[in-house]
Amino acid sequence: MTATNVGQVYMGMSIVQVLGNPILGKAVDRVGKVPGIVTGCALISSAMATLPLCDDPYQMAGILGLWATGSSLLSTAPISFVSDRVDGKSRAQAVALLRTTGDVGFLIGASSMGALADWTGSLDMAMQSSSAVLLTATGWFAVRNLLSMQISKDTKQ
Repeated sequence: MTATNVGQVYMGMSIVQVLGNPILGKAVDRVGKVPGIVTGCALISSAMATLPLCDDPYQMAGILGLWATGSSLLSTAPISFVSDRVDGKSRAQAVALLRTTGDVGFLIGASSMGALADWTGSLDMAMQSSSAVLLTATGWFAVRNLLSMQISKDTKQ
């Protein structure tokens, strides 16, 4: 890809996010934060896993569109999720902690997957490993929240 092509890819992903953020934010408000987070992570994870399999720019555009859609879901749902669970006095600190852990995750994830790609000589392996880690974490988050909902129902009865 040329520098222009890479710029076009980022531009396309930004367009999806600019248009998608308000729409997907409303959808998350309707269906719930946990389903929004799980769906966003699943979209990103599937895009990560399939990106190395792309044969042409059109496939890549579709996959990156899924990635950008998942990213749009994750731009609103986690902050809402955290904000709903803390009191007003602690909200700013909780959101700052969420953003900090995200930044640390980007740092550690990028460094470790870069090291894996270098060690194995395979960028595909690193992308698909990242996908597996994200999918595992998403599954854990979903199960944990389902169990919490079930426990809450049982204690109310």
